[in-house]
Amino acid sequence: MKKLKALIGEPSFLRSSLFIVFNAFLLYVLYFIIKNFDLIAVTAVNAAGHLLSAFSVLFIGLLVAYLLDPLVTRIDQKLLQRALISDRRPERSTRKKESICRFLSILITFIIAIAAIVLVIYGFTAMILGQFVFTDIFATAETLLQQLAGYESEIKVWVSTHLPDGYLAQKATEVVNIIIAWLSDNFSASTTITVISGAVGSIINFVIGLIVSIYLLKDKDLFIKLWNNTLDLIMPKKAATTLNSTLHEIDDVISLFLRGALLDALFVAILSSIGLSLLHIEFAVFIGIFAGICNVIPYFGPVIGMVPAFIMGWLTGDFVHGLLAIAVLLLVQQIDSNIIYPKVVGSSTGLHPLAVLLAVSVFGYFGGIIGMLIAVPTAGVIQVFIKKWATKCKAKIATASEPVSDKSNAETE
Repeated sequence: MKKLKALIGEPSFLRSSLFIVFNAFLLYVLYFIIKNFDLIAVTAVNAAGHLLSAFSVLFIGLLVAYLLDPLVTRIDQKLLQRALISDRRPERSTRKKESICRFLSILITFIIAIAAIVLVIYGFTAMILGQFVFTDIFATAETLLQQLAGYESEIKVWVSTHLPDGYLAQKATEVVNIIIAWLSDNFSASTTITVISGAVGSIINFVIGLIVSIYLLKDKDLFIKLWNNTLDLIMPKKAATTLNSTLHEIDDVISLFLRGALLDALFVAILSSIGLSLLHIEFAVFIGIFAGICNVIPYFGPVIGMVPAFIMGWLTGDFVHGLLAIAVLLLVQQIDSNIIYPKVVGSSTGLHPLAVLLAVSVFGYFGGIIGMLIAVPTAGVIQVFIKKWATKCKAKIATASEPVSDKSNAETE
């Protein structure tokens, strides 16, 4: 009995017992997670969804502010420089001048962004509906249905003309009927009203998010100072410096990709618009803009951009005209991939082409078009963390091997 009490009192026995209990607890938790993985996964996804919904306004504001900040900063610098040069009242405080210039730069940036979005939406709506005058939601839906019916008759005429009678023509007609029926069901007047009613909440959140982004852009320096002060309170100085350094590297990867991709998309949009205009295809400019936007998605984006070009070329002329539109976009893609993209975007993310292809495929499988858009910058961010982890591991290995080599040198001497 005395030996047992002495054994229990031993520090090594207590440490071993605590180690065994802790590992047994971890094994039980692991067993519980594996056994109830479906329930835990569903609960985690639901909780994350509710959390994202609750903070959706903040996320929208952060995203819009991040995307518009480079343009706001550039306009702000230009306005402030002119204000300081041409100001006839030097007694006015510099801080007040900076505040006025910052507000004007935010206002100009939002006007440019909203005008561009409205122009693109109006162009594609006019491309689908013809002369678009928004008077009544029911009239708009009815016009869309009439246009779909017109497209259906044209497709059926082409099928009956170019495909021989028999099984192939019958199947093609059935596919067309299924597509048109689905479009009619999902674009009817009542469905449109339901969709718009359900989207009211999202629109309100988006508008509030825009207001949040204005405050974030206006008081950018204040929020950066608040972020740094918060880090100083909750973590050591070295850890805060490492975190800020990592965030700067992530920002460099994303901003370089965004600037390069958007500039490359602009070149593709201009070249595509010129090429399609030479073929006298209707709405060539808007189709070119769509091709430029789709070009942001690696590999799959150019294919998506060719679809409206082929359809509008076919409707403008004939089937051969649609093929010529595809040929023009293929030529633009060759110019872009061999000349423009390497110089404008280059290796901004440092990813191997195979890694880009895998990232786009995987993210596209899970996230659709949105997943494809964020695949490359997200993979670049993951690469930043992998490189940091690899560098840290190499440093640890080098540090661990130093005493061994010193010891062997001493023994040799």
